[in-house]
Formats: sequence, C-alpha cells, structure tokens
Amino acid sequence: MTRNLTLIKGLAAAGAAGLLLTGCGGNDPTMPPDGGATGDSDGGGSGSSSYSVMAEWEGCEALDDIQPIQEFMGIQDWGTNGLKSSDIPSGLDGEAFNCGADMATVAVYTSESEVTGNRDYPGTSTIDIGVAPWESDAEATENFQSRVDQLTEALETGGTEYSNVQEGEIEGDWDESFYFAGNSATGYSLSAIVRKADIVFYAFIDYTTDPAVEHDSEPIYPFTDEEFRTWVIGEYMPTTYADLLAKKESGL
Repeated sequence: MTRNLTLIKGLAAAGAAGLLLTGCGGNDPTMPPDGGATGDSDGGGSGSSSYSVMAEWEGCEALDDIQPIQEFMGIQDWGTNGLKSSDIPSGLDGEAFNCGADMATVAVYTSESEVTGNRDYPGTSTIDIGVAPWESDAEATENFQSRVDQLTEALETGGTEYSNVQEGEIEGDWDESFYFAGNSATGYSLSAIVRKADIVFYAFIDYTTDPAVEHDSEPIYPFTDEEFRTWVIGEYMPTTYADLLAKKESGL
C-alpha cells in the first residue's frame, strides 16, 4: 500500500510554528487488500495490521478527547471551534486519525488597573495529536522517516528562531523516535514523532508564553516548559500508545 506524504506549513494562532503533516495522492489512501492483511507487524496481539483495525477510527474517540493533556495543562476550554476530530482520510493529515484544538485556553491572567480597568490576557495552545497506522512495519518505517525529514526541513526553513533547543531521540521502548522542543518569541513548541511496529504516532503542541510572566507576575501555568516536555514524551505518549494497542485488541 502506498500513501504519499506532503507537509503543510502554517502558523499557530500564537505565532509559534504549527506543523501539520498531510497525506496526499488522491482523495483516499489506498485501501488494504480484500480480507485484511497481517503484514509483518507485532504492534498488537490480534495478528492483524494496525491499518486494517484502525482505518475507520475517529480521532478524538480513539484518543479519549486528549483528556490527559487537558488535565496536565489545566486547559480551561478548547476555544471557539472546540475539539477537532478526524478519521482517515478526512482530516488535514490524510494518513492519520487526529484529535486537537486550534486555540485552547490554558489560563487567563487578569491585569488590574484603576486607569484602564481590568483586562484579561489568555494563554493559549494549539494541539495536534495524530496516529498513522500502516499495513506493515516497513511502510511505517518509511512514513516515519518522511515525517521527520519534512519536520526538520520545516524547522530549518520556516523562519522561526528558537532558543533553549532540545532535540533527538526519545528514551523508551520505541523502534524509532524524534523530538524537537524550544522557545520562540511567542512561546514554547514541542514536536514529537515516534514509531513502534506499524504505527506512527505524533504530538505537535505549541503554547504561548505564560501571560502572567509577560506582565512581570508569578506564573499561572501549572507547569514549566521542562515539566511539559518531560511529561509529553515520557508519560503521555507511552501511555497513550499502550492504550491504543489495548483498544486494537478489544475494540474501540
């Protein structure tokens, strides 16, 4: 099965790099062979390829409405458009099912002034969590590398300057992994892509600088950049992957 990959570059609402990986090559990805396919995957106990099981999964249902992210970040609301959910191939990433939000409210800082009156300054986040299942480990390996190559190129040519950069492989039981994290002029950005067997799994999350800190007050975000990075790649992604395998075995 062949599905081509194209990178779409956009800007998150906060101005940090918002990267969306999109499948192209027709309106629909090539369907699996009749009767399903086993491939060479060991991604779950069912013996079936992940694509044959997950091809029609709805993103937010499969990813539990990304509730762990909401709880960790203390997100107050998902923004005007709410949570955005897609299956394969209806979303921006035609190879993956996704769940995310365009401008979630993390926290709101209220500036009090007798002259101008009180004013609220929201801290916001753009979130895109996606899972691209494949028929075989080989296809997933190729797709993982394509995504990493295009993410790296976008970071190098996108025009956003980052400081306090951390990047490299992610510790844990992944077959392949890559992450990039850093501060921009407007906030913090984390992009992480992993592969295990025939599943490619990614998390792209940007958030604006804590609005209280910008106004020389004590932070109101319930996490630091380092705590956030460590939690996403060290806890959220492994736990979510294990949950996906359990759902693959028992059904969504």
